[in-house]
Amino acid sequence: MRGPELAAGGLPRPLPVEHDPPLEPDYDVIVVGARVAGASTAMLLARQGHRVLVVDRATMPSDVVSTHAILRSGVLQLTRWGILDRVTAAGTPPVSDVTLGFGPERIRFQVRPEHGVDTLYAPRRHILDTILVEAAEEAGAEFAGGTRMIDLLRDDGGRVTGIVAKRRGFEMRPTSRMVIGADGVWSRTADLVGAHSYRSHPATNAVTYAYFQGVDVPGFWFQFTPGVNAGIIRTNDDMCCVFAGRPNDLMDEFRADSETEFTRLLEKAGPDLAASVAAGSRASQFRGTKGLPGFIRQPWGPGWALVGDAGYTKDPISAHGISDALRDAELCARAVDSAIRNPEGTEEAMNGYQRLRDGLSQSMFRESEVLARYHWNAEEASDRMRTISEAVRAECAVLASQCEWTADLATV
Repeated sequence: MRGPELAAGGLPRPLPVEHDPPLEPDYDVIVVGARVAGASTAMLLARQGHRVLVVDRATMPSDVVSTHAILRSGVLQLTRWGILDRVTAAGTPPVSDVTLGFGPERIRFQVRPEHGVDTLYAPRRHILDTILVEAAEEAGAEFAGGTRMIDLLRDDGGRVTGIVAKRRGFEMRPTSRMVIGADGVWSRTADLVGAHSYRSHPATNAVTYAYFQGVDVPGFWFQFTPGVNAGIIRTNDDMCCVFAGRPNDLMDEFRADSETEFTRLLEKAGPDLAASVAAGSRASQFRGTKGLPGFIRQPWGPGWALVGDAGYTKDPISAHGISDALRDAELCARAVDSAIRNPEGTEEAMNGYQRLRDGLSQSMFRESEVLARYHWNAEEASDRMRTISEAVRAECAVLASQCEWTADLATV
């Protein structure tokens, strides 16, 4: 992958170190974070002819703790951007068979064609993130892997004008018209700009997962049994991601970091689900989280914006995290593109991004929060998943209605 221009000896080219940015910034946009939301946002802005730098502490390919499933709205985005073929070419199996379990009830169905989408996918993150970073580079963005953002540059009025970053021991101070924080739940960017949360909830759902081979499940299985959320997600290399979630105040009872405890959780979720997993063999270590806080943050301010989990995080129980990131990447990129082309209209463009993001997120956020607290019976879980399905359909309608962009390089 192409990174920043290198000086002799393969070291990064030193960028300006003065505190006052030059009249002409080095970049139009700097994106901090090169996972799904950041790489997608960088790709879309670069396709519009903007000069984009995207930095990340990781190099690609690399894995990350994550949900896997991409629901209909996410598949729609990858299709609209011309990226889905790369995901399938990487060996990601198409999924049309979905099972939803609510206590002893099993609802198995085929994905109905809507908005040109009739299959779902669950690529491993080292595959998906790399595909998106490479697409961003092909569009003209520069990728600086192994680069850690440590601070923000500001002008005398407090407007963000760039970043301070370190790579291989060298300090870099690239400047930009806009800095976009796509650096996840524990966003350094959000902390530095003081982005406040106007809706939040504590972490309540501890999730553990591992990859298994030889599990004979054709697609996705999401199981909701009082006290346990578990499932099977078919992914690359003929493997399945098998997960189990439980209230995080029960972690001492169900640590789920051993085969025995993990199997106990699967048995509690459903003996048939546990039997399907038992027919295979574990092919990885256990990974997971003690729980993620949920929040909706102010997503923009003078010279900065937030996208993906940096601006909006909900519990992963809805399996909608990647799809949210793909959705918000376009909403944010469109607003930033408009703000750069017409600075006088920045407030209108960025407020529009915030309103649309929040409007599409509220229902999913609310239902995920309630499900993650585990104070439900099987019937209520079914009703709440139905509400989530309706939210995804509404989201698809909005995304499908977005007009195509035409880059006008003369105005950038």
